[in-house]
Amino acid sequence: MGSRIWFFVIFFTVIGIIHFFAFWSFRKFGNSNPYFPFIPKNKTREKLWKVITILPFIILNIPYIYLVTNRMDFSTAPRWIYNLYIIPFFIFQAGVIFLGLLMLALKLIKLPVFLFYYVTNKFRYFKQKYSKVKENRDFKKFDESRRKFIRAGGVLLTGYTFTSATIGVIKKDEYAVTEKDIFIANLPAELQGLKILLISDIHSGPYMGEEQMKEYVDVLNSYNADLILIPGDLTNSQRDEVYPFTKAFRNLKAKYGVYATLGNHDYFHDAEYVAKAVLGETPIKLMRNENKILEINNQKLLLMGMDDTRTSGANFDPVVYKYFDKTVADAKENLRVNNLAFESVPKILMYHKPYFFNDFSKEKIDLTVSGHTHGGQIVFAKLGSLNLSIASFVSNFLEGLYKNGNSNMYITRGIGTVGLPLRLNCRPEITILTLKQKSPAEN
Repeated sequence: MGSRIWFFVIFFTVIGIIHFFAFWSFRKFGNSNPYFPFIPKNKTREKLWKVITILPFIILNIPYIYLVTNRMDFSTAPRWIYNLYIIPFFIFQAGVIFLGLLMLALKLIKLPVFLFYYVTNKFRYFKQKYSKVKENRDFKKFDESRRKFIRAGGVLLTGYTFTSATIGVIKKDEYAVTEKDIFIANLPAELQGLKILLISDIHSGPYMGEEQMKEYVDVLNSYNADLILIPGDLTNSQRDEVYPFTKAFRNLKAKYGVYATLGNHDYFHDAEYVAKAVLGETPIKLMRNENKILEINNQKLLLMGMDDTRTSGANFDPVVYKYFDKTVADAKENLRVNNLAFESVPKILMYHKPYFFNDFSKEKIDLTVSGHTHGGQIVFAKLGSLNLSIASFVSNFLEGLYKNGNSNMYITRGIGTVGLPLRLNCRPEITILTLKQKSPAEN
């Protein structure tokens, strides 16, 4: 209970600060702009603008009450309320957060300049006050054309922000299907063309309901995949969120099985509870720091999977390496008992976070599949390999295929969302990975 209270305290403190900067910018903009809101600048205008600015911040923050009393879950809200009120709430929150963070960033950037001018002006003031010779300087006024340019830029930025937020909320479920060939050295001919379906980050919960997940399951089943892999974040934050997941995924199927691992969000409340429900009510086989030798077309394929606890971040984490060392050691022993060498068998590893790929690849893992990043989820700009998002400041591993020697890693953007039901320049992703033999010349 205490941790929950602290979560809300921190959450609403951060949201409150962001909202303050956005609100203050709106208020300041209206009071200073001679062309908006299209009435002469006087007391009436000031009062009107106060009402105009404060109303959306009151009306479109009321759903937070519902959010708190319903354990961060909007999925139980009536559909008509969700469409008419909750969706505008999400759009408004996304726009305000974008603007608020931008204003905050600009304030922080301007702070050193402000301090410099404050100190120099104070120095000049005292110098002039105590000097026998008084300075008489005319200070150049701020160019009015520059003011107009800044105002126009503010209008355009605000328009872009709220337009992007609207599109991001409305189109968050328009998934893309990505097909990628994975070249593996010494892949047996019998495993050539093996089709692996990859999804991740379902986040069953507030923004991903049972019916929506069932639609994804129907799509996945239509591909008749050889294997389906789900590297973590089956649920969002509450253990009971596992039941819509199990109801939706109980009919998921693949020729050689469906396998999954737990992600950091599955550990938010009760990982053991989530694991028990998944294993008991779905065909999904959870791999919790363990391995399995798959028999496919009379050839062996080694599959490994590891839990991702909430403790692991983007830096060195002894828990991750402990799990990895145990999983690899157990796999080597399993292969030895079956008269197989670790180096000779194609190896696939499922782990939720992609940050440790370079270290994992030292064990010559042929393919690592991960999620977690959501591809950035909210990508402010995307050009080639450039991905401007908050996730890009955490790690260089964001989405798609990465290579280190003969080791491959694919990071899926996932199908769910966190924070806000919003995706910008980053569509949900279902990935089809096809194993291909790498020629000796390519080694």
